[in-house]
Amino acid sequence: MTKEISAGLLEENGEGDRLPGKDPRYQLVERILSTPDFVRSPQISKFLSYICTATFENPGRNLSEQHIGVEVFGREPDYDSAADTIVRSHAFRLRRRLEQYFQKAGRGESLHLVIPKGSYIPVFLPAPEQLSPVGAGLAGAGEIGSVADEVALERFEAQPPVAFRSVSERPGGPRLESEVAGKPMASSPLGFLRQTPIVWRYRFLTLFLVILSAAVSVAFTLHMRTHFQRNRRHLLWSRLFTEDRPTQIVLGDSGLVLFHAVTKQYVSLHDYLSKDYSKQLPFVERVDPAFRVTPQFAEFLLGRRYTSMVDATTLSRLVRLPEAIPERTLIHYSRDMHIEDFNSDNVIMIGAQEAVPWVELFEKHMDFVFSTDNPDKHSSFLNRNPQAEEIKEYSSYTPATSTKVYGVIAFLPNLSGNGNVLIVEGLSMVGTEAAIDLVTEDDRILPMLGNIRKPDGSIPHFEMLIESDTLGEGAGPARVVALHLHE
Repeated sequence: MTKEISAGLLEENGEGDRLPGKDPRYQLVERILSTPDFVRSPQISKFLSYICTATFENPGRNLSEQHIGVEVFGREPDYDSAADTIVRSHAFRLRRRLEQYFQKAGRGESLHLVIPKGSYIPVFLPAPEQLSPVGAGLAGAGEIGSVADEVALERFEAQPPVAFRSVSERPGGPRLESEVAGKPMASSPLGFLRQTPIVWRYRFLTLFLVILSAAVSVAFTLHMRTHFQRNRRHLLWSRLFTEDRPTQIVLGDSGLVLFHAVTKQYVSLHDYLSKDYSKQLPFVERVDPAFRVTPQFAEFLLGRRYTSMVDATTLSRLVRLPEAIPERTLIHYSRDMHIEDFNSDNVIMIGAQEAVPWVELFEKHMDFVFSTDNPDKHSSFLNRNPQAEEIKEYSSYTPATSTKVYGVIAFLPNLSGNGNVLIVEGLSMVGTEAAIDLVTEDDRILPMLGNIRKPDGSIPHFEMLIESDTLGEGAGPARVVALHLHE
């Protein structure tokens, strides 16, 4: 009978010294970490190395999400793990990388490494193909090779065979009789039916069939509903929520937006990642003395984890999409993202560069770029590649456009070209909201996407500049001002 190999045991020599180099689990981890997929992902490699080392050295240790966030990802000891999901998202990606390793480079391994859902303690198991027929049959029921499984199996095999007798003739006509291990069938769950008057027997059978029919109908309805949802091939969302990689939804950093408002100086992605705001802080007290904002207060804003209601309502729409499968849909605050996420995953970013500095990674490939490079520091979209009847700049601060808002919907490849990125941004929250309304309303967006569909049925990468009229604190229906295709 196959047994699970405990992650807490290390090989020892005669003197009790630990020999990690000879431990097959240690050697397996070393082989995994040396593969290209892990070499290219230092955060995931550090995660795997840490939990394995911690488990080898202290088998009884409880590896909590809070502890890993501090030790592996450099979070503060009192950080809020409920709001900051960096450990959970990396655990999801680590589990996926391990599955890919054992399907490809490690398919010949005799030992497998898994991290069960809900835990961060590595578990080492024999390769599935080396399980005995009994162990393979019980694998879906619980822990392979556990003592409980062995006892249950032995009891099952020890049960005497069931002997059924044929119909025997007795006075009064034929009568069914059976014996199970020498006992009358009347002791079985349905035996009482044979001792019940025929009218009641039919009533029981009718009730049973009615309940069974209802259960089958409900199960069929749920199955077909799920089937149609999963097989819906939306032109846009089926490219952003895929089965081969997770989708990261990035919420804007409203604390950074407030910092921009009081300094009138924008933070680059490099400064954002290094948390170096020395270039912007001297401008705090020069903006407007009436604000009475100090550099200390400006830094306080940068430390707050705020996001906008537009981002929150957008998130609620996205996670309700049929394509947004919970296990592969991850939600992150802008500060918690890493460059490798944009190389390997699908990403949806809500907000312009002033709220999500990561947009800067894609701006060199974009025609419509958010800018504040003007004397008044007003935001606008620059058109780097004007087409016929298009202008070079779109702003809400001219007399002719003072009642209009603008937004951009950009569907682009990720940095490695193996996934996709959606950027939804506006010159203001109202502009972002107008863009979100358009991209999430199928009656409006699908006809537009249908017009640019390629012969194979897919859509090319594109940028869409939209315009909308302001209505109080909101915006009316968006109109497409310009559409640029990238393929």
